Amino acid sequence: MKQFDFKKIREFREAAGMTQNDLARKMGIHSQQICEFESERMTGLNTRTLASLCDALGKVPNDFLSESRRPHEAQK
Repeated sequence: MKQFDFKKIREFREAAGMTQNDLARKMGIHSQQICEFESERMTGLNTRTLASLCDALGKVPNDFLSESRRPHEAQK
């Protein structure tokens, strides 16, 4: 089953040569939110924020999906 992978936000942001502040500015949100998304402290992402994130990084929602792991697999 695929799920949103918040770690990809940082991966794509860094590949684009952006800081958290740069991305937040492009999205019209506070940079603290970017930090919380990347550290998975905030895992709720509404459609407007997802659309803004995709626009800012030149991605589509499917780019942020990855196979989910079962809890015991994550510890390996």
